Amino acid sequence: MKWYYFLINLFSILGPLTLSFDKRVAFFKKIQVILWSFSIPSFIYIIWDVAFTKLGVWEFNPIYVSGFYVFSLPWEEYFFFLAIPYACLFIYACLRHYAPSLKNNRVAKTMSTLLAAVALLIVFQNFDRLYTAITFGLLSFTLFNFILNNTEYLSHALIAWLVAIIPMLVVNGLLTGLPVLIYDNSQNLGIRIGTIPLEDFFYNLVYMLWMIGLYERKLKRQTSELT
Repeated sequence: MKWYYFLINLFSILGPLTLSFDKRVAFFKKIQVILWSFSIPSFIYIIWDVAFTKLGVWEFNPIYVSGFYVFSLPWEEYFFFLAIPYACLFIYACLRHYAPSLKNNRVAKTMSTLLAAVALLIVFQNFDRLYTAITFGLLSFTLFNFILNNTEYLSHALIAWLVAIIPMLVVNGLLTGLPVLIYDNSQNLGIRIGTIPLEDFFYNLVYMLWMIGLYERKLKRQTSELT
């Protein structure tokens, strides 16, 4: 039981890590870009995580973690911010390689504008709910930023997020079902998909957009340096 959270993280990254050596996508060859891409978002999210843990927005069930804590977080949580981003970025890279025709930024911009507007409305109605207000506030800001900058990979980023929801239902379902992670429902909307708070899905979307943005920017810079 004490290693439960660790095992969830381990199995989450094993599949993508093994498939990273596929010669066509060659994902593992971009390891420096990959690490750069999620280092900054993970650093910000860990600060967010520490703050919310101290504020009691959520807490970790001691039954399912090993007991070693760093800044109020079990060490497995740091592993989470390595395993899950790697898996999500792998999904995105595969989509970009195998399904380039999925690019439709007109639809992506329309959907993003609607989602950003709804997110902003949710924030205005839920200032007193920390998890809700911060998650949807960041979502609205991030989406509007992508829209205004005419981000050409926005459609692939959104589709990658939708695909990532499938394994997320399993992983987060395990984390919130036992639960490993316990939420104070007064700080969220109280809407759950299975056992997963609605905010978790958009918490992940914000992370993926930040990470993918850094990933694409770094790849573009590398390409321009070679030409």
